[in-house]
Amino acid sequence: MERKSVPEVSQSVPEKVGPIPQCKTCRFPDHEKYDAECIKGNLSRDDYAKMVGCTAKSISRHLAHIPQIVANSANAEIVTNADNLLDQIVYYEAEARRFKELAESQGDLELALKSVDRALKCLDLFARVRGIIQEQPQVTIINNPEWVELRTLIIGALEPYPEAREAVVHAIHK
Repeated sequence: MERKSVPEVSQSVPEKVGPIPQCKTCRFPDHEKYDAECIKGNLSRDDYAKMVGCTAKSISRHLAHIPQIVANSANAEIVTNADNLLDQIVYYEAEARRFKELAESQGDLELALKSVDRALKCLDLFARVRGIIQEQPQVTIINNPEWVELRTLIIGALEPYPEAREAVVHAIHK
């Protein structure tokens, strides 16, 4: 029985994602280290600017686009890991189907049923990861005593303002 290799979750993240500005400070060697020191307050913007050969205002602009770089990098890692997770789920689902066929061909119905169960679990997990199946609880507040009391107070407070009261009642019933 030939064993296929399992796709692994990648930990590599592209350094730059999307149209991120390349200012003078971004091109400065080891700028990430100095960025961190400046953000922590261990290095002043003036001192950092002297090192880079620019103004403190340039350093401020540089530091302003760091959150975008971090956000894009984190997003790329999440997307990469999610894609790899989906690949693994698809792989194991195919393996479960393969074992089912093998078990059926050998007349082992118990193993075939277990393989079907595993394949179904893989499909269920795939659907959950893709967001096709939602497990979040549905909260209904309409009959909640606190909501009923609050709604009554709001509508009562709007009694002198019939148009506003009607608008709120209409909005609540939507």
